Amino acid sequence: MTPRRFVLATAIAIALQSLATASVARADTPSASDSETALQLFKEGKALRDVNDFQGALGKFRAAYALVATPITALELGRTYAALGKFVEAREVLLAVFRLPVLPNESARGAEARQDAAQLATNLRARIASITVRPRGPVDPFLKLWIDGALVPTDAVSASHLLNPGKHRLVIESRGQTVRSELTVGESEAREVEIVLPPPGTPPGEGPEPPPVAPPPPPRTPEPGSNTLRNTLIFGGFGAALAGVGVGAATGLMTLSRADKLKGVCTSDGRCPPSAQADLDASSTTGTVSTVMFGVAIGGAALGLAGVFLTTAEPVKVGQVRLVPAAGGVSGTF
Repeated sequence: MTPRRFVLATAIAIALQSLATASVARADTPSASDSETALQLFKEGKALRDVNDFQGALGKFRAAYALVATPITALELGRTYAALGKFVEAREVLLAVFRLPVLPNESARGAEARQDAAQLATNLRARIASITVRPRGPVDPFLKLWIDGALVPTDAVSASHLLNPGKHRLVIESRGQTVRSELTVGESEAREVEIVLPPPGTPPGEGPEPPPVAPPPPPRTPEPGSNTLRNTLIFGGFGAALAGVGVGAATGLMTLSRADKLKGVCTSDGRCPPSAQADLDASSTTGTVSTVMFGVAIGGAALGLAGVFLTTAEPVKVGQVRLVPAAGGVSGTF
């Protein structure tokens, strides 16, 4: 990693950490409204699943989990994913239960849900299918591979890709040739796909069009060295920093002013008359806003510095696969 890349990564990490810290004041616990809404969605999800409307139940459980993440909701969401054959998504949710903090007032039902989630995640692992791509032929450093529209990083091409059972799309590009193909894998099936690369100098084929398959979407991540990203980081980051400092300083002064006022009416042990309650509440609010905005200022400054040090990086690496050159075109064997 170059020094400038290290600076960029460090600055972004500082920005994310400071922004996360600044938001703690409002994200510690769900509101009463969120809790009540999540409970209602949870009940609706179970009712839909009881009548085998798994897709409808999935939407309800996902919404409930997004509002209030609990082991019980995660378990039911994982079960619904599994019922739809989405074992990979199910395991992701179930394994996330281990990262949920154990609250002091967690019920016995919540503790049981943690154990059930762990057991179900273990059982589902054996049902997940896998595809392993085996490139053959001369190495093509510019080869690209997509699985279900997702670009595979170069270093992960030969890895075993865990997938849900069912139909999957492979798209391969190498030396001007493109192969699009579909294959179906069953539960627990481990499929090896051989990819034969065309020799160097092979011209693009003139053969018939491959079966119609939607082309993979372009990479969503902009190039690190683009002017658009640099300008966004610099102007957006430093702009947020200035705004954070301004608002943080103003609300901080307001907090100090109210604190001085309260010294004259409150006792040394912190007891204040009822008439001072409004000033106490206002002082607490402005103090919180000041802390949050100074956190935003730190994050904005870090992003601005990242933009300053940002330089053009290498192109995004892509995967390697197997193509079978044929007369008049290119064909794929899977």
